Amino acid sequence: MEGKYFFNGKDITMNVYIQIRDVIDIIMEKYEMSFPDAAYAFYHSKTYKALQNTENTLWAESAGYIADRYFEEGKIVKPE
Repeated sequence: MEGKYFFNGKDITMNVYIQIRDVIDIIMEKYEMSFPDAAYAFYHSKTYKALQNTENTLWAESAGYIADRYFEEGKIVKPE
């Protein structure tokens, strides 16, 4: 198994990466942030950590749903 993310033995790496990209795009638009700042904020969130656990199938939800989970955290981490 060469991919990074698996679910039921299937490589879902591209699916997860696409979700991450789309969620970051939503964060950028909502908060008028640059890509690096939005990526930093998302990568330091509980939602991103949950997305890493492929068994919970959050990766299979829409990017909008995942972004909503992120927004519910209510904390935006910005780089210093």
